Amino acid sequence: MVDDGNILTAGGVTSGLDLALWLVERFCGPALALAVEQNLEYERRGVVWRRAPEHF
Repeated sequence: MVDDGNILTAGGVTSGLDLALWLVERFCGPALALAVEQNLEYERRGVVWRRAPEHF
């Protein structure tokens, strides 16, 4: 899964679940993402590749 700021992408079925959980975490926080993960009985294992913050 790749998070490039405004562009997010994932390839495959289970990485789509990882993307959905990442969006929950990004916008609602890690506690809710963990609760959803446990409710789905799905354990995230993928890595989120993010662009390094730009320093001006």
